[in-house]
Amino acid sequence: MAAYHQMGHQSDNLLTSDHLDKYSGCLLSPVNYKKSEIAAQIKNTTHRGLKSIFDPQFYYPKSERGQLKKWTYFPSDVDTADLSSDTWWNAVIDGLVEACEEIAPSAVCSPAIVPKKFDDDYFARLVQNGRRLAKQLKKSKITPVQTAVAGLADLATPKRSLAVASILSQTEVEGIYLVFVGTTHPRRELSDVEEIKGAMRLISALKSAGLEVTVGFCSSDIVLWKAAGAAACATGKFFNLRRFTPSRFAEPAEGGGQLSYWFEEMLLANLRESDLIRVKNKAMLSESSQGNPFGTEILRLIETEPGAAWVGLGWRQFMHWFADIEERAHKNPDIVEELLLRAESGWKALDDAKPRILMEERQNDGSWIRAWRRALLEYSSH
Repeated sequence: MAAYHQMGHQSDNLLTSDHLDKYSGCLLSPVNYKKSEIAAQIKNTTHRGLKSIFDPQFYYPKSERGQLKKWTYFPSDVDTADLSSDTWWNAVIDGLVEACEEIAPSAVCSPAIVPKKFDDDYFARLVQNGRRLAKQLKKSKITPVQTAVAGLADLATPKRSLAVASILSQTEVEGIYLVFVGTTHPRRELSDVEEIKGAMRLISALKSAGLEVTVGFCSSDIVLWKAAGAAACATGKFFNLRRFTPSRFAEPAEGGGQLSYWFEEMLLANLRESDLIRVKNKAMLSESSQGNPFGTEILRLIETEPGAAWVGLGWRQFMHWFADIEERAHKNPDIVEELLLRAESGWKALDDAKPRILMEERQNDGSWIRAWRRALLEYSSH
């Protein structure tokens, strides 16, 4: 059981935020930070007894790079390199190990690119990279983690999840860092039933193989991954850290969007301030929301200082919920079905209200909840 903070631009202060003590640690971001900055973050997490996991973020080496070019493990010949070469990958991994031994994170993930095609050879390469990393860290105190990048569209193919899990289970590493790649916009929820089922089946199959699965770049879809057996999940403060997209690796200096959002468990949705007020007036805030210390502060601010910005509080309100639901779903995976049923009922109540309540953003209509319920039901029945 663990919730991790997915580090992003200017996320340092969240590591020490009050009321976020349910987080077990963080996933470090060399795209956003230089070595000296990450070394300071590792020192901070270690001092607080938290785990620091270094993600080399090699996903798009020929395009989105951020601060990666300043890291010694990032190769100068990446634009012309043969990415199928064992020699080339071994040099990258050896450089990664050398860099990590200097800053001493708790764990380091094997490097992985996002391929044009998620074929068997690609997953075999991932396992080979993980094997090399484990070998080079054998005498180190740093724990190796197997990175697995999986395409949601690929997993939608019947039985593909089992085939991918069969290859990945050949890793010599106990923990897998699983990243799902799709086409869903960061501000939208996953809604393709077959893709969701495929992702859940992959998590379940990896768990059955004895591997501890950590799912990265999560949003409220954490409830699905926990229902499938994920040991841990990670999220961040911006919407583009709650979904794996290329834009996440080319963040502008000011970070993510500056709109304020409240996450409401009763609807499993992100709400703008006007929507939050309408939902609150209908007495539809969940028990979780009412007990969220950042939520309490947001409601106080709206009442006493109308128009005041609460972007930062919104990040923390979501992250508090994320760690809380991770803990609850880990203790009792059956609550996921209850959450989805309650959310669907909540959206129906808004639709049946007189006058009818429509959200400020047209696509924020809860339509994904039915897809999630179908995916969970059909996943559970096989």
